[in-house]
Amino acid sequence: MNRLSTISLLVLLSASAMAQTKPESATAQTKPGSTTAQIKPGSITLTGINSIIASVSGKQFLPDTTFAALTEDDKNLLAQEPIANWGLAQESGPYLTYYNLIIGTRSYQLLIVKTPKAEFPTATLLRFTTPKSKPEPIARGVLKPKIEEKPGK
Repeated sequence: MNRLSTISLLVLLSASAMAQTKPESATAQTKPGSTTAQIKPGSITLTGINSIIASVSGKQFLPDTTFAALTEDDKNLLAQEPIANWGLAQESGPYLTYYNLIIGTRSYQLLIVKTPKAEFPTATLLRFTTPKSKPEPIARGVLKPKIEEKPGK
């Protein structure tokens, strides 16, 4: 039963993400008054989100879709919380790993999905404003290994 719920969650997240992603030829678009924005990879630097996801996962985060920006409240809360306060990686099946951060009644979840056919895993950062609220996706993108510069070159 647990596997069935995990698989259905994975399918729902994938379908939702695919429906909201535009082809690479799309340009960055933001509608006034809208919290949803579609971005082309590398077109907008999401330093706060990038640094959070890169620090927690230990990999380079390349965003392809931004659903909502971090609010000032999010930035203040996340800036005060060290990376050590994020929970340890928890696996939910062979393809899904997640990390949790709980601050008072607000929580954040980093989902990392690695399908067998994908070259790199996909990361999605979610926000829960209350314990009973639905998750609000913040950003989604690809995790690639960090490229370390070799000394002397």
